[in-house]
Amino acid sequence: MSGALLPEAVAGRFHLPPGATYLKSHSVGCQPRAAEAALRGALLAPWRETGEAWPDWLGAIDAWRAALAGLIGVEARDLCPATNVSAGLSRYISALGTATGRRTILLAPSAFPTIGYVASGLEAAGWRVRYLPGDADVRDPANWIAALDDDVALVVAMHVSSNSGALTDIAAVAAAAKAAGARCIADCAQSVGVVPVTPAAWGVDAVLGTSVKWLCGGPGAAWLWVAPHDRTALSPMERGWWSHENPFEMDISAFRYAPDARRWWGGTPDVAPFILSAAGIAEIAAIGVDQVQAHNRALQAMLRGALEARTPRWRWPAGAIGGTLCIDTGADQPRVAEALDRHNLRADFRGTILRLSFHAYSSAADVETAARALG
Repeated sequence: MSGALLPEAVAGRFHLPPGATYLKSHSVGCQPRAAEAALRGALLAPWRETGEAWPDWLGAIDAWRAALAGLIGVEARDLCPATNVSAGLSRYISALGTATGRRTILLAPSAFPTIGYVASGLEAAGWRVRYLPGDADVRDPANWIAALDDDVALVVAMHVSSNSGALTDIAAVAAAAKAAGARCIADCAQSVGVVPVTPAAWGVDAVLGTSVKWLCGGPGAAWLWVAPHDRTALSPMERGWWSHENPFEMDISAFRYAPDARRWWGGTPDVAPFILSAAGIAEIAAIGVDQVQAHNRALQAMLRGALEARTPRWRWPAGAIGGTLCIDTGADQPRVAEALDRHNLRADFRGTILRLSFHAYSSAADVETAARALG
């Protein structure tokens, strides 16, 4: 097991909160030490030295697209920056209105709430939301197949569920959707950076992701990836001047969609979040996602081995999970919450479910601290 652990020196590449054991990478990943200099160099320096720094800023976003493309094995032109997952999903669904006569969006009740909010908010535009049964295991493709019919236009599947950590076989869900004549979009917010994300191999139609969690890139740098077969087939209703083939043409009566995923970009882009995101992606790429995952799983196993027999009232996760351990502490929740505070362990709860996660900068000593505090 120890062979799967990363060198302790890896932690030195990140800013860790002093005096705390940080186990909340499923919420916010720790800042790379290289991020501050990257922001100064790519955002502030060109702005200070040139005033109108758009060529440098757009070059930084192009560099971000290339870095993310390399990490997940796609073409950079199929990636569109987005402020957050909600914006990416909303723009994607807006493009389906003229691409299909179907009007049902299928998702699981365990999806991150913003997914349901976006989908249900489109009911005025004729869309309907259907949920899997509440007790359905999202990892079993049969449950998705049973819910599909000839009115489902889009299946939205979480690669990793935030409340349970369940790791879904996205390729199987995408195949089921395709067989039923529907598209499939994967939300990888809780997986990218700690679990391999491979859109091309999965056969999905689109992917949503964010940099704030396992990619250690901070908020504001999400994205939408659209598969090459839909590169020019979908035309989003929500658009702006940066969705234009040539944003600087400035002819208000002549709009032409950009020939790649930039057509989902919308208005004037953010820049700073993507510079910070690129710094995070660079660190994760240098370490290697497979190595981060092996390290994470080794530490998960160590904690489980130390605590499971001593916590018979807790319900530990079963089946495939991602980077977050989601443990139902039941009636023991108040004691566990107090122990977290007393020992300065940074984790969180969803109801009685304790969520804690180990990243590349976590260590065996963190496991020992958590086991002593919680056992």
